[in-house]
Amino acid sequence: MPTDFRRYFNFEELTDFVQTLASRNPEWVNLRSYGQSREGRPLHLLTIGATEGSAQRSENSSNQRSALWIDGGTHCAEWASVMSAIYTADRWVSRLVEGDEVLRAFFSRHRAYIAPCLSPDGYAAMHAGAPYLRSTLRPPPAGEVFSGLRPQDIDGDGRVRTMRFRHAGGPFVYDPTAPLGHRPRSLDDAASDACFVLDEGLFERWDGVALTQAPREFGLDLNRNFPASWTPFRMFGMDGGDYALSEPESRAVVDCIAALPRLCAAVTNHTYTGALLTQPYRRPSPLGEGDLNLMERLATEAVKGTGWKALRVVPDFTYDAERPIVGVLADTFATVFGIAAYTLEIWDPFAAAGLELLRPAEFFARPDAELVRRLLAYFEKDPKNVTPFQPFDHPQLGPVELGGLEYMRTVRNPPLVNLVDELEKAFVVADRMRRALPEVEVDVQVERVGASLCRVRLRARNDGFLPTTSLAHGRTLTPCPASFVRLRTGGTLKVLEASTEAKLPMLDGWGSLQAGPSRHPLYPELSSEGGPSCEVGFLVSGHGPLEVHWQLARAGFGRVDLEV
Repeated sequence: MPTDFRRYFNFEELTDFVQTLASRNPEWVNLRSYGQSREGRPLHLLTIGATEGSAQRSENSSNQRSALWIDGGTHCAEWASVMSAIYTADRWVSRLVEGDEVLRAFFSRHRAYIAPCLSPDGYAAMHAGAPYLRSTLRPPPAGEVFSGLRPQDIDGDGRVRTMRFRHAGGPFVYDPTAPLGHRPRSLDDAASDACFVLDEGLFERWDGVALTQAPREFGLDLNRNFPASWTPFRMFGMDGGDYALSEPESRAVVDCIAALPRLCAAVTNHTYTGALLTQPYRRPSPLGEGDLNLMERLATEAVKGTGWKALRVVPDFTYDAERPIVGVLADTFATVFGIAAYTLEIWDPFAAAGLELLRPAEFFARPDAELVRRLLAYFEKDPKNVTPFQPFDHPQLGPVELGGLEYMRTVRNPPLVNLVDELEKAFVVADRMRRALPEVEVDVQVERVGASLCRVRLRARNDGFLPTTSLAHGRTLTPCPASFVRLRTGGTLKVLEASTEAKLPMLDGWGSLQAGPSRHPLYPELSSEGGPSCEVGFLVSGHGPLEVHWQLARAGFGRVDLEV
């Protein structure tokens, strides 16, 4: 029976899905845990590709090619990011099972690694009704004393909603003509109409007078805890951890990535704003202009037809021009590992409402009140998106009202009626990233040049979009595998060269040529080094078996067996 993706799965349902997908499709799917969360939940990793022992795998056991990474749930409130990861897995596996020959040929050589939920503790907590969480359940520092408003469910309905109450010093006013019945206060408004609009909750260590916000109990932002340009970081009441990879969830996923040397592209799913974010994350960037242009070109290709934008983080998705975003997973892929990686911000609530948000990150730091009003007015049209405010006797404040927008299924994530359409868009991006991987072909020929002499020639060609190192930056990094050819001989066969091994160059992809020397259609040129193909030769003498082992950085490795 097809999976129903018209709802959001909780963590138990997510676990059941990945287990079932693997158990029902053992030829194509493997499930393992790459670690555990702080509370002991498994960090699931699906591998899609011909598995060990399958008929598809046995035909290509000595030849492996490049791989793709997909993840979700770094931010645990971004439920659509988790759903998009498993939706993509489901779409690929369904096509494999149905006999899609093109996809079967691809996954007999390549793999996709899918980590659907990087912050399972927070994800489980939010599905159980916890107040808004960013990522994990890292406890607050020992001895920290909290005072002020702490969001929590106070009426027992299992949800943390909006709370409002009259107060002459409030920054909002009641207005029956405004969406949700309130709006920001102006100088022309009467104090008698003023109110506070806050998260539902209770005041801790309250003196009965001061209206202050307590620090977040779980304030870690996991997507500021990765190694790329990490430095102590605080924004919007959240922090990047005590040091890079201080959290079990971030350390586990980076260790997992480091152990997968064929990764050449990655999409790390988030919400919201409908944008595929690409480098650079700062200026100056560790990446060269060639890599920046290549990544932007691929991002633009990937979002075609989705209605989403391709945006450079700098300058188009920066909260504060003076403070670069640090510790991001996609940036870590690119600058630490040399892998072309992107942050995909699924769902554009503004576009759904017929609005345009030109600089999304600025909206969070400097919101446009009129844009917010129009957004709320759009969602308020559907009664399922709003819980009417109801009076409630607050144990500290007295009369308040509880209700408001169903934020988690309108703004932060798409409403259920829009969910499958958004997941399909994310699949389009993931599938295009799959098709952008390096695609290397290697041919080995033996040519007799004398009575007992032969020339062994290896010719390698990259037909894919990305270079064999993924990014040119990868050539400068130790995590990127080397490129070489190595001969092993038997019988009387000998290699008549100084070495049985030779280095191979990085092979350009057609995308790197298109983003570089052939960028201008009127003035196309060739690359000054590398190019998409290469050849290397060895002179050998004698007779016997010959093994030709080759590796082309992240693009793959293989072995050719010959009798000379």
